[in-house]
Amino acid sequence: MEQSQHQPLYAAKDRVPFNLTLVLALGIAGWGLAGLVGILPPPGNPEMIIVLGLAVTAYTWLFTPKEYMVYNDAVCVAYGKPRVKTIHFSNIAVVEMGSPVSIDQLRIRPIRGRRQSIRVRDPETFYDQLETALNAYRAAHPDEDISYELSGRHPLTVVEGEPVEMVDAEADAEPAAAPAEEVGPEDSLPEESGEAQASPEEEPVAEVSEFPEDVEPAAEAAPEDQEKPQEPGGRSFY
Repeated sequence: MEQSQHQPLYAAKDRVPFNLTLVLALGIAGWGLAGLVGILPPPGNPEMIIVLGLAVTAYTWLFTPKEYMVYNDAVCVAYGKPRVKTIHFSNIAVVEMGSPVSIDQLRIRPIRGRRQSIRVRDPETFYDQLETALNAYRAAHPDEDISYELSGRHPLTVVEGEPVEMVDAEADAEPAAAPAEEVGPEDSLPEESGEAQASPEEEPVAEVSEFPEDVEPAAEAAPEDQEKPQEPGGRSFY
């Protein structure tokens, strides 16, 4: 491949430069070896401890990424020598940028094979360099019909439109009262309601008594100008 003959276009170290698991596995293997030769008090089964420590050391060495490199036609992940994983551009299906808080923020999903996490300190720069290399390779090799998807990095397209007015939920629940209209002299009379209002002429007039209910009226007085009966002979009786 071309990457074996040229320097990488871009390279970045793993975000965790110190491999603590590898150091602990070597320490366990050394403890078992020291107990076996008599330098330290021997553990229960020093041979098993040595084998377990060496097995964890070998696994950590061969499966822990150390460096990620972008070439003209592939992405390479360097583990402990001699292991190097190569993902050709024709085998890349999706290059996605995930959440900034995740340890595997940048991921490569191949068409065939397992997903590869790119754990670098500056995933945005690595993403841009990989995108540039992918576009250049596709333009230089149109006959290979390379198709891939880039997701999660480019900003969303914002469509400009009318400004949206933010309305409070409480204010929206209770509609504002309509302003009172100015009332002129000609509009001072109340509007007619559904029920017909009685005119003053049609309203019944309550009969008002001149005397209280519990007092009976006295007998009508005789008129003052009523003539007294005349006595015989022209003299009155009084």
